[in-house]
Amino acid sequence: MSSCRNLPKWTEVYPQGTSVGNEEQRFFIALARHPKWQFRSVAAIAKDSGLTLERVEEILQKYYKKGMVLPNPKNEDQWAYWERVPKLVGCSSQTLASKDQKKRVDAAF
Repeated sequence: MSSCRNLPKWTEVYPQGTSVGNEEQRFFIALARHPKWQFRSVAAIAKDSGLTLERVEEILQKYYKKGMVLPNPKNEDQWAYWERVPKLVGCSSQTLASKDQKKRVDAAF
């Protein structure tokens, strides 16, 4: 898998300003911006984005090949955007500043 430093954000790669880009934008908003869920089912993404199940599957395959969407290891019908599940791509959710602070606090004790 790619390291998180090499993975682009969806806003950097979708074809903005095109009809395909508009569909992919709706897809990523449904997948990546839901406040409650890290993983979303294909049906939930389709419902929230207004896309067909087939179109959602096409977009999932496109971005899966780029490593930007990941299947749920426990449920193959659920998917997540890589920034929502950093541990699955080998990323730490801690910022550099918080890692440094933890290191200094641990060293003080």
